[in-house]
Amino acid sequence: MRIDGWTLLLQAINFLVLAWLLRHFLYRPVLAVIAERQATTERARVEADAARADAGRLRQGLEGERAGLSEERDRLLADARRQADAERAALLERARAEADRLLAAAAATLDDERRQAVSGQRQAAAELALAVAARLLGAADSADSLTQRFLIEACQSVAGLAEADRRALVEDGASPPNPLPLRLVSAAPLGEEALTDARARLESALGRPVALDAGADPGLIAGVELHFPHSVLRHSWKQALAEAMEELTRDDRTQNDAHKKNDTGKTAAA
Repeated sequence: MRIDGWTLLLQAINFLVLAWLLRHFLYRPVLAVIAERQATTERARVEADAARADAGRLRQGLEGERAGLSEERDRLLADARRQADAERAALLERARAEADRLLAAAAATLDDERRQAVSGQRQAAAELALAVAARLLGAADSADSLTQRFLIEACQSVAGLAEADRRALVEDGASPPNPLPLRLVSAAPLGEEALTDARARLESALGRPVALDAGADPGLIAGVELHFPHSVLRHSWKQALAEAMEELTRDDRTQNDAHKKNDTGKTAAA
């Protein structure tokens, strides 16, 4: 077999031309497309990785927010329970205080009503006792002698007054040597002898003449009243019984006033 050199050379040239054409017009575009495809794929992979990372971070954020929401929910529920417990305790305390106040007010009212009832009973008993005593004394045979004794005591009490007090008794009366107008009221009419004795005693006590005007008032029961220009000197069973009545009811009034003050202080403190 004989190999032609020119044929071999021409075939080699054809191959090189074909290789150059394939490289220039086929291989490079294909490599460019492959490179572009690879770049696109890489970009897609990078973007997918970034999206996956973002999704992971988002998931972690959502999980953190969910945990935070759970904690916030638990905190809000705990706060609501504490607030409800505090409000319930406050309501119970107010209800207890109001109940105590109502009980105290009721007790005070009952105590006041009891004191008033006792005071009224004492008042009625004292009035009854004084009425009985007044009736018995008014019916006594010794009422006249008692009136005489009261008259003497009244004159003696005038004599026993201090000088300033005696001057106060006769102020605005008739100036000396004119007689001092003086009214003598007795439980029963006095005889002339008793009036003369009373005038003498009073003139001696006052140191000046006295114009005595006598009158009677059975309501005095026994005793006398000396009516000066601006004052009255009482020596009678009526006055003694009134003082006894005042003494009997004074303790009740004092106790009632003390209880009212205590109740007022408790109300203010409440």
